[in-house]
Amino acid sequence: MPSYSTAALVAVFLVGVVLGGAGVAFVTPTETTTSPTSSIAAAAGCLAPDETAPSSWIVRVPAGDQTTFAFNRTFTHETTGVRIDGTVDTPESGVYVYRLTTTPEDEKPSSDDCTPRTTMDAVVSIPSDYESFTVTVDGEEMVTIENDGSNPLFRTIEG
Repeated sequence: MPSYSTAALVAVFLVGVVLGGAGVAFVTPTETTTSPTSSIAAAAGCLAPDETAPSSWIVRVPAGDQTTFAFNRTFTHETTGVRIDGTVDTPESGVYVYRLTTTPEDEKPSSDDCTPRTTMDAVVSIPSDYESFTVTVDGEEMVTIENDGSNPLFRTIEG
């Protein structure tokens, strides 16, 4: 096994650190993601005997320059599955509308012992200087949250 001097090992280490740092700086984005952003997750199944639908809630979590909203909705439908799409629109400055649309994924009717239901969770982040945030589902307004400061909020929608 060849032996290397301490100076050579230190030099190789420093060159590795410099090249590694340059590589990280090259691939690290210089800009952060800008608001609004959103994502959706959903799961389908049968409505449980002790479960009610529709049921929904919304949470507001302010954090510096962005405010994040988490929205949950459980609902029943005719076919065994639905597709859910969501877009964030800004019809005017400071006004954000999260538009959710549902469409049947298949035409299979449910069985007699199963009422199909979907539970969806969505997360939307918008600038904290918003005036209002509204969630609509298939064109129906579910909730509007006015910007009343930077307080966290939890609100049930049905009931």
